[in-house]
Amino acid sequence: MDTDKSNEYQQVQLGPFSPGAEPDCPRRGTDPIRLRPVSLQLLRVLVIAPILLLAPATNVLSQATESRQVLILNTYNEGAGVFGRVNESFRKALERHYGGPIAFYSLNLDDQWGEPNVREELVAQLLRDHFADRPPDLVFAVGYPPIRFWINYRDSIPGQAPLIALNREGLFSPEDLRSGDVTRITRFSFSDKVDDFLRLRPRTSHLVVVFGSTPLERAAAAQAERELAAYSEQLSIEFTNDMTLHELQGRLEGLSEESAVYFGLLITDAAGVSPQDSGLSFTRLASAAPIFGAFDYHLGQGIVGGRLMQLKQLTVDAAKAGAAILRGEAVDDAWKIFELGTPVYDWRELNRWGIDIDRLPAGSEIRYRPPSLWEQYANWIILTAAVVVLQGLLIVALAIQRRHRHAAELGQKKLSIKLIDAYEDERRKIAGELHDDLSHRLARLAIDAGMIGHDSNSGALDQELKNLREDLARVSEDVHDISYRLHPSLVEDLGISTALQAECQRVRKYTDVTIKEQLGEIPQRIPKNAALCAYRVIQEAQNNAVRHAGADNIEIALEKDGQTLKLKVSDDGRGFDEARVAANGSIGLSSMRERVEAMGGTLSIQSTPGAGTTVSAVVPLTGDNT
Repeated sequence: MDTDKSNEYQQVQLGPFSPGAEPDCPRRGTDPIRLRPVSLQLLRVLVIAPILLLAPATNVLSQATESRQVLILNTYNEGAGVFGRVNESFRKALERHYGGPIAFYSLNLDDQWGEPNVREELVAQLLRDHFADRPPDLVFAVGYPPIRFWINYRDSIPGQAPLIALNREGLFSPEDLRSGDVTRITRFSFSDKVDDFLRLRPRTSHLVVVFGSTPLERAAAAQAERELAAYSEQLSIEFTNDMTLHELQGRLEGLSEESAVYFGLLITDAAGVSPQDSGLSFTRLASAAPIFGAFDYHLGQGIVGGRLMQLKQLTVDAAKAGAAILRGEAVDDAWKIFELGTPVYDWRELNRWGIDIDRLPAGSEIRYRPPSLWEQYANWIILTAAVVVLQGLLIVALAIQRRHRHAAELGQKKLSIKLIDAYEDERRKIAGELHDDLSHRLARLAIDAGMIGHDSNSGALDQELKNLREDLARVSEDVHDISYRLHPSLVEDLGISTALQAECQRVRKYTDVTIKEQLGEIPQRIPKNAALCAYRVIQEAQNNAVRHAGADNIEIALEKDGQTLKLKVSDDGRGFDEARVAANGSIGLSSMRERVEAMGGTLSIQSTPGAGTTVSAVVPLTGDNT
């Protein structure tokens, strides 16, 4: 007897909602007890089920006295059609909005066994026995069969708990309900769905309406047939209640391009077999025509879309009302009707069946569209563009800075040329005054001293006058030499080659340095500024070798190479440390470099302590030729 009881308990599957849950430790958000539809022979159920219900139910309820009890009535098992999705959403939303512990109980009113009156009486007796000690605080029912059941039997079940009902419009009225009940109704008509898909596919001439063979599905199909009778001349309409899954698959696979499929429910086929997955998944895989449906839960699972019943919105709204009831609060809008939602479509199905988006109703929403390149990589594109723009701005800024710097350098170069020109002009004036005025006056004094000597008869006086004449001659020569060094007029008068030879000869006259000059074929008429620049560089390098380096030998080379003058001055003097001299600064070296760079040329100085110095320069033949 004990073995038989255990087997029957497993068959009717009484016990915790979640496998493995402890019956004496209910937790918020779990289902302490699940009541399953009775599938045994009616006589065996009537005898055994009440006995099996008592033991596990008593243990659980003894620990759940502080939890609010909610009974969920289903037409079929929770995995059938959209019922499972609705119930799951309701439980989660109710827990979220209530905030306290809730014990959920689920009972499936399977209408496929036994006589309706006998079956419903049995279910009512199970509920009376189960909730004898503690009635439910709230009942939630989706669809007409469980709503009608509770309306008919609520007086015989302890507590007479308030009802939250979800259903389509037209199946019952507010008079069927009591104070405290809440109803959420959705408007729907099959003709609206036909109008939706005819708008998108006006050439449709054949419609397959998919419903299974359960009493609920047959009732829905009958309602659809009555509403769609007006389309009989435009459409040939076919219902699938009497087809097996195999027959339905073959029929869907053979549909023509002028066909469409309306999916309602597919819980079981004509042979009582349920699809392994969902009925919609089965239909989508087999169908050779686009599928239209009624529920928002089906969007994204195979239907094209349209104006859909907003079951998600209804469920959340019902859960808010249920939370208010559990808190003892009144619900103002007990009877509330929801219109069909804004047309919404699945982009993948539109694309699959080649439906023109321009045919969609105004204001339609398209979901599941693959993100565009911009939508996928907008952040990266913006970041990359920002980096490119920033780099562009930096490049522009650098170009502007370079331009300004170049302009400044050009201005500095022009200023240097002007300063050098002014410097040379001033030297020219001073040299002219020394040569034309002071030199002549000194020469005249020397002549006057000589004439005084001839007139004098004193020997001592003659000697002093002789010495005076010699000093005056030397001073005159020094003044002449200073005048020449201030401004070598020979460069302008006889050319740079002659001027350099005269300069070398002058240095030989006053020193013992050996100077070797190699002067190439250089025209006399070359740009004055270029010639004077080369002359000043050679002059400065030669003076440095004599005065500072203590050189014994100096080599000077000058030649014309195309449109440039190339010069080199080498000596065997003591040399110097280039880094130290550059750090301390040198007026002579800086002057040479400024002259050459002002002309747009280049200057190179190579020196090593104890190994002499070499000065090289390239001077462009540009500037004034006069």
